[in-house]
Order: sequence, then C-alpha cells, then structure tokens
Amino acid sequence: MSPRALKTWLFAPAAFGFLMAAMTALGLAPVSEAESRILDSPVRTDIAVPSLGPQLQALAAHGLELSREDEVRAGDSFERLLGRMGIEDRQAEKALQNRAYSKVLRTAQGRTAVVQTDLNNRLLRLQLLQGGDAWIFERVGEGQFEARNAQLLVETRTEHRSVEVGQSFFGAMDQANVPSAVTDEIVTLFESDLDFRRQVKAGDKVRVIYQAKQVDGRDLGDYRLIAVRFEASGQTYEALYFESEAVKRGNFYDAEGKSVKRGFLAAPLRYTRISSSFSRYRLHPLFGDPRAHQGVDYAAPVGTPVRAVADGEVTAVGRNGGYGNAIGIQHNQRYSTYYAHLSRFAPGIKHGRSVRMGEVIGYVGTTGWATGPHLHYEFRVHGRSIDPTKIAKENPQVPSLSGPDLVQFTTVAADLRKRLSLLDSVNTAAGPSLPSAKPNKTAKP
Repeated sequence: MSPRALKTWLFAPAAFGFLMAAMTALGLAPVSEAESRILDSPVRTDIAVPSLGPQLQALAAHGLELSREDEVRAGDSFERLLGRMGIEDRQAEKALQNRAYSKVLRTAQGRTAVVQTDLNNRLLRLQLLQGGDAWIFERVGEGQFEARNAQLLVETRTEHRSVEVGQSFFGAMDQANVPSAVTDEIVTLFESDLDFRRQVKAGDKVRVIYQAKQVDGRDLGDYRLIAVRFEASGQTYEALYFESEAVKRGNFYDAEGKSVKRGFLAAPLRYTRISSSFSRYRLHPLFGDPRAHQGVDYAAPVGTPVRAVADGEVTAVGRNGGYGNAIGIQHNQRYSTYYAHLSRFAPGIKHGRSVRMGEVIGYVGTTGWATGPHLHYEFRVHGRSIDPTKIAKENPQVPSLSGPDLVQFTTVAADLRKRLSLLDSVNTAAGPSLPSAKPNKTAKP
C-alpha cells in the first residue's frame, strides 16, 4: 500500500467520527429561552368558510329530494294541504287550481298525501295514495306540471313477533310493534274463551305471524293474521289460518282442524257491563209499566264502537221509534241481531251491505227511549228474541275441516306451528315498567 493510500485509510474514519460527534452534540444542545417562547407561541390562521349557497346548489344539482306526508282532511284545498306541510310554491299552487284536480282532492279524504320537494322547497311531486292506487302531480319543467293515475307495486311482507305481557297486554303488543288491527283480531278470536281483563297477566306470552302490505316500505294498513299462539293463565290457545276449498274463504283452526272462530262474538262491545239483562217481565225505566225486555243493555260511554257479532248482511239501518238509531243484521236463515240507541252509524253502513264479524257498525249513544248512554242488543232466532248470553258460544256457521281439506291443512299447520315454536327462542317484548322486563325483539326468519 502506498504511503498516500495508508494516510487516507487511517485518517478518513477518524474525520467521519469527529463529524458525527459534532452533529450529535449540536442536536442535544439545549434550546434558548427566546427559541422556546417562539416554539410555545400558538399559531392562528383564519380559514374562510365557504357560503352555504353554492353547497345547496351543488346538492340540488345531484337531485336531492326532501319528503314529507300528511292525511287529506275534509274541506282541504291544495293550498291548505301544501301549507300544512310547509310548502310555499306559487307555481304549483296555481297549476293545482285546475277544476279536475280539485275534484280529485274532494274525493280523497283520508288518503295519504306524500310530497317531494327540492332544497329550495319547490314542489317536485305530490302523490295521493290509497292502497296501491296513486294520483300523481309532478313537475316536468320550469312552471310545467302533469297529473296522472298510477298503480303502485304492492309488496306483502310476513312479520314474526314474540311478545311477553307486562302490566298491559295491549301495551306489550304496541311495544312489540304489532299493528292494532292484528291485536284486535287476536282478541276477537279468543275473547269468547278468554277474559282479557282478568285472565291475561304479566308473564303470559304471545307468538304471532301476520302479513303486511306495503308500498315503497310504507304500511298500507292492510294486515292478515296468519298464526297465533297465546299462553295465558296456564292454558295455550292457538289459531292457524287456512283457506278451505269447501268454505271458499279463509278461517282459523286449531292443530286438529277444528274451528277456533266462534259463530258469534260474546258481546257486541269489547269491554263493558250489563246494565239490564234479558227478561220476560220488568218495569220499564221510563214508563213504569211491566214489559218484556227482549235484549241485553250494555252500559258504555257515548261513542264506544259497536261491532257486528258475526258475518251477515245489513237488513235495516236508520231511525226506529223508541229504538232510536238502530241496525239490523241477518246472519243466515236462522239468526239475526239488532243494535239500538246508537249515536251514529259507521261510514259505509247501509241496507244490503255485507259485514264481517268484529267489524264496527256504529257507536253507543242515547237516541230513542234511552235513560243514559248504552247499547240495546237483541239476538233473534227465526225472528223470536232469545237471551243473547246463552247463544254466544254456539258455533253454527263455521264447520271444522274434513276430507281433502283436512289433509292439506295438516301440512300447512305443521309449517306454521314450527315457525311459532322458533319464536320461543327469541327474546320477548315486555312492558317497560316491570322489573323483569326484557328488551323488545323482533324475529324475521
């Protein structure tokens, strides 16, 4: 190795080490007080907030729509309807003054009104919905609108619910989101055998399967009970829906194909008390003379719903002397019922109309010779009045299944009962006021 190369080999590492030591020393040197104050001083920078206007315009450009809904009320105008939903759009209001459109609105009482607007609260679309039918008023250009009728796609969803009764049967069903129409049908099925006021208690269980019709995820209020199992007071009550070829329409049966549905409800009012019983001899409360009382009087507040006790056809509706406002229903060739002293009739009740068991036909009142609000209810066999309390549990209208219908029902029943049993493993919904209440759960297998 040459002397020059040897010097390079000896001094280069030393120089490198000296340089690294110097850099390390500088890195660990303490920061001066002046430098520390600079480092600790907060830095403030004003950031400009963009105007919301361009943001809203950008969102509108992407077609964002806002939706809200209400119900068409008696006497509504389009201006009043839109105003109630917070919409101010003079172009739309002017276009809706068309006489043909106003006629549509006059016949739309009770329909659901759904509107879509843009972010500037301009009306984009107004829909009047009734079931799957829709009347649609839609913006098609600046200041331009079109109206049309449309048939919307109706979907049927099958819902499963598992409920544990808390302080209230009805409260627990509401908490589990069971529609009131389904709850009422369950009560109607079992009320002749089960006293819902006294026998249904905390801890009793209900398993229910029903169908709900929807349009765009919105319930139409059209429900069908499919199966229910009710465990109350140590007893199990079960009803399974089946459409029989012989009967030509659906009915509810137990696991053996025996009809669960009674021929008649126990009473035309759900919860009430008897103020005057059936009697061949009593003193009339108004006239004081002895007369037969050919029915049962149920004391109840004015406006209490009165139900048809069985399927049938309305044969009389209107004012009838001392009976006041009254309704007569013929159920078959043998049986008929009569409902008197009503304050008013249910909408659509008229002579010749068919009614279903449990359907509301009128409301308790004091019309005619009534000393107070009550329903006078008569049950007649071939036109002759008999004591209604002795006929309620007869089942002359709904036969049990047999033959091919029973064979087909057995398969349907096995599936429904299996699905009800699967709900046993689901956490139940209980009244929130009970210490042992469990969280509300819904099963959708």
